[in-house]
Amino acid sequence: MKSDVIKELYDAEPDSPLYVAINRVLVKNDPNLMRMMRQASSKMCLTTALTPGFMGFDLMKQLGSCPMGLRWGASTDMGTDLSHIWIDQITYWDSVEAHENFHETFEDVVVDTCARCGEVLLEGPEEPVFRIVHSDLPKLVSNNQWLRKSAAGENDGYAIDSGETVTVMATHRIRPGKEAEFEAGEIETLSLLKESPGMVGFQILKRIGLSTLGSGHATVESMMEDLKDSSGSKLKRTAEVWEGYTLPAEYLVMVEWESLQYAQGNMPHVNVKPELLFIHGQKVLNNCLHMPNVRMSDSMFREQTNREVLNRLRG
Repeated sequence: MKSDVIKELYDAEPDSPLYVAINRVLVKNDPNLMRMMRQASSKMCLTTALTPGFMGFDLMKQLGSCPMGLRWGASTDMGTDLSHIWIDQITYWDSVEAHENFHETFEDVVVDTCARCGEVLLEGPEEPVFRIVHSDLPKLVSNNQWLRKSAAGENDGYAIDSGETVTVMATHRIRPGKEAEFEAGEIETLSLLKESPGMVGFQILKRIGLSTLGSGHATVESMMEDLKDSSGSKLKRTAEVWEGYTLPAEYLVMVEWESLQYAQGNMPHVNVKPELLFIHGQKVLNNCLHMPNVRMSDSMFREQTNREVLNRLRG
């Protein structure tokens, strides 16, 4: 009965121009992590880019956690203090099916990549799938590109890349029936927050499922077949994406800033600036089942086709 309810909720989700899969792993905070990730990910990045329906990616690593909700032991920059950090491999797709086709076609590449990072892995992978509720993220360009686009009157949807951008990633779980109020309140809050110095843009994602293959999980039978002969066998997912739809609803809010200092100084405006507090407090926080979990991350490398697509749709 519960799966029927979840399927009904999944089917009722509105269409999105792009969908987001976020492959999460908790890894040892190793000084050689960047080199290891580049070596391990090069082949997977190429196969991903060659998959029909792929629309961009961002590979992010955790810097720290925001000290919100009385979590005073947290700091936005804990790079030297954390023994393990979260890595988020974010990919954008024109459909959920395109993402799953990638895993079914290139799962051997994914498995090989994960094996290369096994010595630093503590938790994961886990790959939730999201629908984009709202996106207001400009494409980042250099100073020279910005000047040329400004001179031509074509700078809408672009912002200068400071080279130091960070992203606040906040997970919210929302009271049933309050999803629409939360979404409207968060969009209003963050649209006003853009007046704060250093804010680049934001994105609101709603979790609609989970990729079992993306989470490193396949049926026992398909794994046995692959062990016998990997030349023609395919790993098979244990469940459909929609079976990972969550109740209560889970949202990921991503807010991008020009630098860690801007994020640290101005993200708290949602809780202390009166015109923001009375929106954020009543429409967002009052609809949460717990204080949002908030962490700070920066990009290791990215491909921004998704921003171009979403900006064209907004324009």
